[in-house]
Amino acid sequence: MKPRSLTSRLNNGIGSEMPNKVFSSIVGNNADLIYEVAKLYLRPGDRIADVTYGKGVFWRKIDTSKYEMFVSDLLTVPERLYDFRNLPYSDNYFDVVVLDPPYSHNPGYMIVDANYHNRETTKGFYHDDIIRLYRDGIIEAYRVLKPGGLLWVKCKDEIESGIQRMSHTDVRICAEDVGFFIQDFFVMVQSRRPVVQHHRQLHARKNHSYLWIFKKPTSAAEAKKHKKATVQYSIRHYCRGKAI
Repeated sequence: MKPRSLTSRLNNGIGSEMPNKVFSSIVGNNADLIYEVAKLYLRPGDRIADVTYGKGVFWRKIDTSKYEMFVSDLLTVPERLYDFRNLPYSDNYFDVVVLDPPYSHNPGYMIVDANYHNRETTKGFYHDDIIRLYRDGIIEAYRVLKPGGLLWVKCKDEIESGIQRMSHTDVRICAEDVGFFIQDFFVMVQSRRPVVQHHRQLHARKNHSYLWIFKKPTSAAEAKKHKKATVQYSIRHYCRGKAI
């Protein structure tokens, strides 16, 4: 019997007793990631806004006819050139919002730019500017999501001027500050060897990215229930030595 590949084993579970379960780490690409996430977090008839649609790679393994899809992008969807920070949708309208802004700070020439168009969207931006993009998009997503709706946010950590910038932590803080709480968290490991542009290496090359699943509370009681899971709560009660 031919042994399964590492990718297959990680995505389907070590052992045959749980072949169809969804796990928090995925080896593959964005389409593989969204395919797994959809098993848990999409229902037929959901109204979905992908506000950074790009070339639609997230949805290549999904039968989107099952959902009410609203796709927009400032570069690639001519009929819906919407800024994700200022969407033309009503309040409390969507079940799911998908947000995947450009993540590279101050991009010059990048080998992968043909896929991500970073130079066209974030040229001259630094890491803090990138996080402000996320923050503003998260605020707008909160507005257009129904109570109980889900925000899917894709992000990736980076290095700026030799300093590790943990984008996924920044994004979490922004989302919690707006009023979301964490529903789930996925890690995607690239199945292919990542492109390396610099010959001199000072840090490990990042070959993984993240997908946050944030939920808009259905009530004040639900928001209060999840308060102890926030970063700010941890800082106040653990890091500063205050009693709970």
